[in-house]
Amino acid sequence: SGEKVVQEKMAEMLGMSKIPIIQALTLLQNERLIEYFPRRGFFVRKLSNKEFVDILDIRGKLESLAVKTIIKNLNNHFKDKLVDLLKKFEFYSGIQDQKKYFELDKKFHYLLIEASNNYYLININNTFNILLLCYTRGFRTKIEVSIEHHRRIIDAIINKETEKAVSLIKEPTERKKESHFLAEH
Repeated sequence: SGEKVVQEKMAEMLGMSKIPIIQALTLLQNERLIEYFPRRGFFVRKLSNKEFVDILDIRGKLESLAVKTIIKNLNNHFKDKLVDLLKKFEFYSGIQDQKKYFELDKKFHYLLIEASNNYYLININNTFNILLLCYTRGFRTKIEVSIEHHRRIIDAIINKETEKAVSLIKEPTERKKESHFLAEH
């Protein structure tokens, strides 16, 4: 288990009673983000390597499905949105602002899921916090590698190269899965 979640501090910080805090923590427990131990309280749950690899696998499949759907329904408005995102990636990469760059990276991946307009795909991602769980485990690559990868993904989507876009979107998760698998053995 990870860090202890102190209900009293949370209630005080948020200016509310412990009851809604406990209810919220119970929801987080149901989503397997925290654990409850009788007489000890709630703790942030640490993922095992196997769980992380499983989540990466799901992320790759969800984003692949999203990209296929996006390409099938691609319009000029979404193309413009991707071009704008790429310009922002290049800007933050150019000034080496890692914080803003990786915030934008999260927005990009959430955008792909949302732009699929597939209610169940979006719901699965949000319910199980797939993207969030990936980022909490330090799912990052060097900006120089990441910017080139984003360029290739965006270019493949804009040019409606479905197989290439799917392959590119899965590449980082497959690489990370492999490195975690090797770390276990």
